[in-house]
Amino acid sequence: MTVEHKFGGRHTEIKLNVVQRYLEAYLLVMSRQNYRSIYVDAFAGTGERTTTHNGLPLLGEISDGRIITPGSAQLVLQMENNFDEYLFIDKKAKHVEALEKLCARFPDKKTVCRKGDANELVQEFCRSTNWKREGEYWGTRAVLFLDPYGMQVEWQTLKDIAATKAIDLWFLFPLSGLYRQATRSWDSIDDDKINAIDRCLGTPDWREALYEATSQTDLFADNDRLERNANIPAIEAYVKQRLQAEFTGWVSEPIPLRNTKGPQLFSLFFAMSNPSKPAKNIAQKIVRHLRKSIT
Repeated sequence: MTVEHKFGGRHTEIKLNVVQRYLEAYLLVMSRQNYRSIYVDAFAGTGERTTTHNGLPLLGEISDGRIITPGSAQLVLQMENNFDEYLFIDKKAKHVEALEKLCARFPDKKTVCRKGDANELVQEFCRSTNWKREGEYWGTRAVLFLDPYGMQVEWQTLKDIAATKAIDLWFLFPLSGLYRQATRSWDSIDDDKINAIDRCLGTPDWREALYEATSQTDLFADNDRLERNANIPAIEAYVKQRLQAEFTGWVSEPIPLRNTKGPQLFSLFFAMSNPSKPAKNIAQKIVRHLRKSIT
């Protein structure tokens, strides 16, 4: 029985297209260097998705009236050039089972599928991997794709990724989730929302960055007079500033993703943990070209 994974729209196709094209360019560059390479998909789903939108998918087939298109896991496994290892993570047992069936179709590729919390497993991966020179390899490098369903990614996970100095990160940041949690009036934010934003941004400083007092009283002296003064672009800029505090290699201008109508839903960030100037120059060239091609 096929496990359906229904999600996304046009913004999903743009996201997958950008990541796919980056991975193709990355693998081409890595094929000329002697690094062990790993691809990690931390919210991998089933490897494909089912959609019913009116537009034609980038890649897909029609089955019983449904449009089935490759997800990120299937797209990377189908590439001509290979990573040395692939790690796919998902919290749902049915998704992991589907991923294992997908990986079985590529017996020549070294794949691992793990069920569990993405934060825990990514942190474990970052801390347990030997990123330094080993045997014939100059070291280990990785590309990690964080495509959460909401605000599940904890800041500690991002800190651990940045600390490797070896991972290129594509992070689909849930911008709409953040501005929904950070309601216009401070009085509407309960402790659960505050804690969720703290985990997402890794600091309580967002209170001062995003809110201001509407009277002459001191900030937070009178909570019912506090309002969020930051609009969507300002919130996005603050998120980039937070990422730059961890990823000293480079953080790209985000690619805004939205449905055909309505406000921006996501910000697709590229964050580079590797401080090497030559590596940064190559990544910047690729990412800026991709960003220019779709914006």
